Amino acid sequence: MKLYNISMNIKYLLKDKSINPTKQRLEIAELIFAKDQHFTAVQLIEQVRDKKLPISQATIYNTLCLFESTGLLKTIDLQNDCKFYDTNLHSHHHIYNTSTNVLTDISTEKIEFSKIPSIPAHLELEQTEVLIKVKNK
Repeated sequence: MKLYNISMNIKYLLKDKSINPTKQRLEIAELIFAKDQHFTAVQLIEQVRDKKLPISQATIYNTLCLFESTGLLKTIDLQNDCKFYDTNLHSHHHIYNTSTNVLTDISTEKIEFSKIPSIPAHLELEQTEVLIKVKNK
């Protein structure tokens, strides 16, 4: 699912989340929300450089944190100094190829749970996400 059609006014998307739509944030948002995708901060920095946009690395990292904290992006932290950002906010699972550093969506219908552990009484299950790690043969 495409989170936001790029033809929509991204300025209103940011304002809806109480984010000041600066020129640099708008340029970053246009790159991010052009399609459903997984990306790292380093990949986004490379994309910004390729497009010759005058945006510092600090601004990119700060904008990613802001978009994450306001619910515009989901993060997948692989705990190996690699953090992916995901524009698909719907519940879904992932396959991560450790050889190619590529993260791929798996729909929730493709994985079934026959059992899950007991959840302590003071907690409630929010959602279940599976990360399957693979490598090239």
